[in-house]
Amino acid sequence: MLRWRELPSLSALRAFDATARSGSFAEAGRALNVTHAAVTQAVRGLEAELGVPLVRRAGRTVVLTEAGERLARALDDGFGTVAAGIAALREAEARRVVRVTTTTFIAETHVMPRLPEFWARHPGVEVALSPSPSKLDLARDGFDMAIRALSDGWVEAPEDEIRPLCRSQVIAVCAPALAASGMHPQDMPWVIGADKHWELAEVAGTGLDVTRLKRVEVGSPHLEMSACRQGLGAGTATEIICRADLEAGRLVRLPLGGLPVVTYAVVLPRGPRRPAVEVFAGWLATIF
Repeated sequence: MLRWRELPSLSALRAFDATARSGSFAEAGRALNVTHAAVTQAVRGLEAELGVPLVRRAGRTVVLTEAGERLARALDDGFGTVAAGIAALREAEARRVVRVTTTTFIAETHVMPRLPEFWARHPGVEVALSPSPSKLDLARDGFDMAIRALSDGWVEAPEDEIRPLCRSQVIAVCAPALAASGMHPQDMPWVIGADKHWELAEVAGTGLDVTRLKRVEVGSPHLEMSACRQGLGAGTATEIICRADLEAGRLVRLPLGGLPVVTYAVVLPRGPRRPAVEVFAGWLATIF
């Protein structure tokens, strides 16, 4: 076991190592961004602690004593090993995939279509999207961030940092053929997803009687919007999710009010982060 209390201070060892490499207190000071007097004092303190001279002056330079040469070789090996270990750690972390959890709809409609643009700018950053309707524990489950839709009144948790991206209106939509049928929204079938209580509460906010709705359950959040496009029923989603379908005419908006507005946000675990995580989080802020 390494006995840290028996070792000289790291700052003194760094000062001696820099002096041994440069042959000058002044050059060592410049390398360490301190004064040459501070380096001189640290080296002299190290000599006093070890009880042996390590350097001697030779004009404007310093030369190592025999003891100093032995210590310099040991520090070169030791600091070299530390430097190599840190470099390997940084390289491995730089290559590690940025893991992102988000909803199926946001992943498919808004993030994935724009990923080629991100990779064109940052070709060395790998990103893995994990669509899930569940709210996961980011740190416990190994995720670097989440993209979440937060209802009004959300509170930032102590363990997370929340960076709002945009606000988006929840709207009611259906296929053009269903809208053209002349059927009142109360009489239309409604595609209700996995989060039944939340979606029923949204629809109830429009004034419709949810107890009388004919509900279509497709069993998977991946299929809800597809079911709406196919005319199987009406549904609710944020405008940002429906935007491409509305513009292409695959869906139309139903004239129902009373639906909420949600905030899309990047959620990050608090603590140190890799540069790649910050790069991707910053890019997300430009596409919403």
